[in-house]
Amino acid sequence: WTTHDYDLHTIPTLQVVANPLLARQFSPIYKQIFASLKQLNAEYARYAVWFPYPKLAVAELDPPSGLFQCGNVGEDFSINLSCEQSGGVISKVDFASYGTSSGACGEMQQGKCHAANSSEIVQRVCIGQKTCSVPATSDLFGDPCKGTAKRLLIQIQCNPPQNNTYYNFTYLDTMLEDFLDATDGHSRIISFSTQPNWLFKQDTPHIYPDNASLADWGYPVGTVLVDDTMQALGDYYGRLFAWYTRGGFIDEYGRKHTSNYEYNWDYTEIFNEVESEHHMSVEFYTRAYDAVIQGIRRHTNNYDMKYVGMALGGHNEFDWYRYFLNHSNHAPDIPLDMISYHFYALANSRTDPKDWEIFFSQLDTFTFEVEQIEEIRKILSPETRTTIDELGVILPDDNTPGAPQFPMIYWNAAAALYAYAWARISRQGIDVVGHSQLVGYPELSDLQLQPQYPSVALLNWTTGQGTAEYWTSKLLIETTDIDNDQAVVTQTTDVSGENIFSQGFIGKNGHRWVLIINKRYANVDVFLPGSTGGRMQIINEASGFGPATEVTLTLSRITLSPFAVAVVHMPPDDMK
Repeated sequence: WTTHDYDLHTIPTLQVVANPLLARQFSPIYKQIFASLKQLNAEYARYAVWFPYPKLAVAELDPPSGLFQCGNVGEDFSINLSCEQSGGVISKVDFASYGTSSGACGEMQQGKCHAANSSEIVQRVCIGQKTCSVPATSDLFGDPCKGTAKRLLIQIQCNPPQNNTYYNFTYLDTMLEDFLDATDGHSRIISFSTQPNWLFKQDTPHIYPDNASLADWGYPVGTVLVDDTMQALGDYYGRLFAWYTRGGFIDEYGRKHTSNYEYNWDYTEIFNEVESEHHMSVEFYTRAYDAVIQGIRRHTNNYDMKYVGMALGGHNEFDWYRYFLNHSNHAPDIPLDMISYHFYALANSRTDPKDWEIFFSQLDTFTFEVEQIEEIRKILSPETRTTIDELGVILPDDNTPGAPQFPMIYWNAAAALYAYAWARISRQGIDVVGHSQLVGYPELSDLQLQPQYPSVALLNWTTGQGTAEYWTSKLLIETTDIDNDQAVVTQTTDVSGENIFSQGFIGKNGHRWVLIINKRYANVDVFLPGSTGGRMQIINEASGFGPATEVTLTLSRITLSPFAVAVVHMPPDDMK
């Protein structure tokens, strides 16, 4: 207890990924989910607005279309048209087709399947109206090609003329409100990671799902921006941030959109796993990072915001760090406040707990990568902080409908991996380690939800209760005294660390505690001298969806069940 090892700076936290189970419009448990988040009291929680649900992630899903106003929906959805902005009425139907037509606004083309009465019906419903709603149904148009999936495409004009944009914050607003409320008073990292894909060149427009809760894993299409100067990219993010931090924004045609939001948060992360999403090169991404910051400053005049860059999902991409962390590769006055990258342990089996012992050796390999990244950072940009803001486990076939459900002990294995990762990485002085993610889920047929990484979840997807992963995060958050605790040299007879991991800490107030992790799918006995009379908090299979079990130790011998995580608070009168 008297031999100093290293100072504790690493903050345990989590990431929250936007998905339908967080949305008020779809989720029966969103209140419980955000209540659980609030109870964590986490600093630097990351909120990732991610691409698989375009309507939940992108504020402007369709490009501005000038004097033309367009709609494109699948069967059983409706196109809503409006000329209220100009105070006028719908004066002209340029195009209408129920069938297999396609094309962007201003470029719509009739397909082989077409209901001949489409224009007549739309004109009858819409001409002379301030607004109109047209359902894409065969009941209205007849069925021009039975057994074929059909869409309704409409293009209209208004009198007086109006320029048209397609901003829609319906889903983004409510989830961000709930996240910011649940984390109020704490530092946050906000990542609007998904760019509108119409900013990228495409041969044909990408058709995103009409159903906002339906996943679209192919949304990030395109690798070359339409506007190579990247000003349009920066303007999108500038307007998005003005909506949330400056009460609204001025759109592409000079029209004011008012939100009345004036939120503040600490860090904005720019994009996510960019090597795979739009397949960006480091040179492209570095330009985009700069352009987004410039766009946010242009539209908000906020020069105090801090930024997180990279969010890399791949491994050993050291050239990325060498390029991005070199200030000479950025525009003047662009900050490099923080970088981020990710780690997920993988398994061969969804159901065999013995297989999950491999998580820990994978993490050991990752720590060598962290060391090399740190060497680069300290040379090129030592003032830049680091968050490993996605760290967890992904089991095989996780997004496959009908994949076998893993046993309860999995939550303990994943929890043990996170606790082990946090402790190992804390030795390297990393600033933040984020547990991924607050809630995922398997196929939920009653809610018509497809799988969304159920093995990457801190909460029970049917109740919003904490799993062992959640309670382990909470245990670490509540136990650690960041920048005050010091790690002490900790030795064990398990020299190779094959069975257990242990690390002792001592605080400025003399509080001594030991983190002990069972890395095996087996019971392991631990002898901790001087712990008799101390207090142990333990998360194991028996604690289930509840918090850590607390016991007063009557012996110095402790039995850890498979993948258990324990914090032992040593009695104050024994300073051995």
